[in-house]
Amino acid sequence: MLRAIAAVTSIEFLETGMVTFAAGPIMSGLGARPDAFALSFTVYAVGAIFMLYKHQWMVERYGYRNFTLGSLLLFAIGAVLCATASGIGQFTVGRALQGAAGATFFTAGRIEVNRVPPERLFYGVLAFIASLLSATALAPLASALLTDTFGWRALFWAVVPLCMAVALVAGPHLSRSTAPAHERSREHWGWVLILASALLCLQYALQEMQFGLLAHPLRVVAFALPACLILTAFAWRQWHRDRPLIDYRALLHWRYALGIVLYFIGYFMAGSSGFLLPIFAEQALGLPTLTTGAVLTVAFLTGLAAALVHAFMFRRWPRLRPYMLVGLAFCFLGWSLLALLDAGAGWTALLLPAALGAASSAFFFGPVAFGTFVEVDQKAFSHAYQVKNIVRQLGLSSAVAASAAILQWRFAERLGDAAPSADAPAAAELMHHVLGNAGSGETAHIASQALFAASNDTFIGFALLVVPVALLVWRQRIFH
Repeated sequence: MLRAIAAVTSIEFLETGMVTFAAGPIMSGLGARPDAFALSFTVYAVGAIFMLYKHQWMVERYGYRNFTLGSLLLFAIGAVLCATASGIGQFTVGRALQGAAGATFFTAGRIEVNRVPPERLFYGVLAFIASLLSATALAPLASALLTDTFGWRALFWAVVPLCMAVALVAGPHLSRSTAPAHERSREHWGWVLILASALLCLQYALQEMQFGLLAHPLRVVAFALPACLILTAFAWRQWHRDRPLIDYRALLHWRYALGIVLYFIGYFMAGSSGFLLPIFAEQALGLPTLTTGAVLTVAFLTGLAAALVHAFMFRRWPRLRPYMLVGLAFCFLGWSLLALLDAGAGWTALLLPAALGAASSAFFFGPVAFGTFVEVDQKAFSHAYQVKNIVRQLGLSSAVAASAAILQWRFAERLGDAAPSADAPAAAELMHHVLGNAGSGETAHIASQALFAASNDTFIGFALLVVPVALLVWRQRIFH
């Protein structure tokens, strides 16, 4: 049973980490600009949110075993589409399928922990946490090895046998139980598809706010306003149903609401770091791919050690706010040290800020997880975790969109300082070549310098963003 929990939980974290690490090579291989690549992350999140809304519906009718095995098949099909893509269109479709399928695994792993006998529950929780942290830690090195040896497409081809292995390990142990017909949640598929369309429009509008608000303000409004109206109508409809897909009525208390906000902030920070660090290390500092992957894996293993330290300390001093503030302090220091690096810095200079970023997640997410769900009724736990995972997808996709937008904006500004004749389209095209390690001579040198300066600007911005979050955590009186 513990192996099943670990296998199901780890696969999506491993694949997401590998894809995020290899963002630069994938963009170059597909000939995609940062905004188009960010949209593929948005579509992944929308696919995941769509399936998270239908998660309970599917489990009630098919059981976790059949639902998970079907999701593994869909995840593999999406991986094949990504591996064979010649452009961003097919790649985005593949990522949408992977998002819909991958949303199953994290929630399924956590819910299956509840089936572990009480005397072994501690080991079930440990297997769940260790598997997701280990997968996150191994992802950069695995991505670097595959990309450096076989190219970026190998990241997705490798997922196919991995899905088969997870099915063999986990399939026999997952629950086959279904819910009686009179207890099942109800919702028309059409409404959920409309919800997915509205979420896609809203995420696209948020992305356009970062990439082209000043140039196309009406486009942003045209996508955002209908999306907000549809989401409001869907929420109203769910609120008045006897057996909704997600029962928000059982989750309406301040502790859970604050926890969800803090979860979003944490995933936003973690997603931004995961997207920016590989690009900065490889293209701005010029580190080899394998070196970058090894550095980030060591940093994430430091985060795993920090999580164990936090768990030990929490047993003796069970407080929430102090640990969260420590995590935010680590985050601020990590971003600040990255912003202070020199252009000729080596891998040793990158190790400390990367390790601080990983440790910050351990000290921040632990208290948030404990504080958010402590008052949630056991009957509503599945719904509460579905909402939390929806927020995870929104946080990660928003992080990639915001990071790509800010980096592209600052790159254009810095390139304009070095080469005043470069306009925005030319800057975007040049950034695409830099991310793919293309180009040579003076132009490539200027572009690399501009990317380094743009990265420093971006790191400063994220460091400053930590300050109001720390003030929020310090002033609130719920997580104490």
